[in-house]
Amino acid sequence: PKGGESRKSSGINAEYGGKCYKYLEDWGAGISFRKAETLCNMNGGHLYVPNDMAEHRFVESNQVAIHHAWHWLGIWCFPKGGESRNPAEFYTVTGEDMRVIQKKLNAQADPIDNHNRPCLLFHPRHDRSLKWHHQHGHEGQRTICEVPL
Repeated sequence: PKGGESRKSSGINAEYGGKCYKYLEDWGAGISFRKAETLCNMNGGHLYVPNDMAEHRFVESNQVAIHHAWHWLGIWCFPKGGESRNPAEFYTVTGEDMRVIQKKLNAQADPIDNHNRPCLLFHPRHDRSLKWHHQHGHEGQRTICEVPL
């Protein structure tokens, strides 16, 4: 947006559990983590943060997420020396405790190489959806916003 104008998404919208999930297709597939969160905030929400298995299965379905594509999660970490699988070192854009989310979903960040990639992604394939991938925040990915109704 230019000059402070707000930009609303015309992407895919789906409602579940008192929230609207917006896949921001009109903004493209190459949105950085910071820009994605800013655009979600401008739409009255935040990047998607899974809260329970039923919600996550709904979001990863064809109704919201694009299959065979990575999507930002509203989760990042700042461990010493690179990636972490320790949920105590993760933070969410909503302020929720990642240890509680991990316990409810039995999800974890994949162990990967030693590059410092603090942001997390999910892939809607069932064998990958709860094995979240680390990624650099400046690299563009697909975006799903979670907006309260």
